[in-house]
Amino acid sequence: MTRLSELGPPKGVTVHRPPGSIRNSDFYRCETCGQVVDCKDIRQVMWHQFQDEHEPLEQDS
Repeated sequence: MTRLSELGPPKGVTVHRPPGSIRNSDFYRCETCGQVVDCKDIRQVMWHQFQDEHEPLEQDS
């Protein structure tokens, strides 16, 4: 399983919500793996949006 920290350091981003996300929320559920994604973290967004097949990211503790 890929850890979030393995994708590099957090980056400041502008939040762009994908279709189907909850209005006025910074989170959405990935349609592929079911994990909740934080739209403010570009690493998470890219992991879930640009891979056809993927597993949930393991969150760092």
